Amino acid sequence: MFARNLLSFILVVGVAVSLVSGFSPRSTRLNTNHIAKGSPIPGFSSTQLWMSDQERSKSKKRTTITKENTETQSEEEKEKEEMWRVVLHNDEVHTFNYVIRSLSKVVGTLDKKASFEICVETHGVGKATVTKTWKKQAEQFCLGLQRQGLTVSISPDKDFEGGHAGGNI
Repeated sequence: MFARNLLSFILVVGVAVSLVSGFSPRSTRLNTNHIAKGSPIPGFSSTQLWMSDQERSKSKKRTTITKENTETQSEEEKEKEEMWRVVLHNDEVHTFNYVIRSLSKVVGTLDKKASFEICVETHGVGKATVTKTWKKQAEQFCLGLQRQGLTVSISPDKDFEGGHAGGNI
C-alpha cells in the first residue's frame, strides 16, 4: 500500500514539475502490461515527455564565439620599457617588524632578510628602493604598501644615480 501511494505521488509530482518547467507531454498512454501481469501497481501509466516546440527551436540555435586578437608586447618592447622604482620613505610611526611583514606580504619576491635590509637603509638614509620593475607593477606595489599604511612613492629609474637608495638624497 505504501509503495503504491509513493509511486503515485512521485508520478504526479514528476508530471507537475514537467509541466511547470516548460515540457509538454506528447503522448500519454496507459501501460497495461503491469495490470495484465498482476503488478502491485495498478493504473501505473508511462508518459513520454518532449520539449515544447519553442524550446526545441531555441536549442537548435548555435552561438559562435570569436576571439579578438590582442596585442602583446614582444620581448624587445618590454626591454625598451622604462623601469620604475618603488621607494619607501622613512616614518617614525611603524616598527621594523611591521614594515618587514608588510614588504614581504605585498612584494612577494622579498624575503624577511631583504625586507630588513630595506628597513635599515630607509631608517638611516631616509628612503630606500624596494624594487625596480615596469610602471604598472610599480604602481600596484605602491598602492599595496600604501594600504598597509607605509609612505611609498614610485619614480622613473632614470631619476636615480647610484645605489639602492638612489642619488641626491
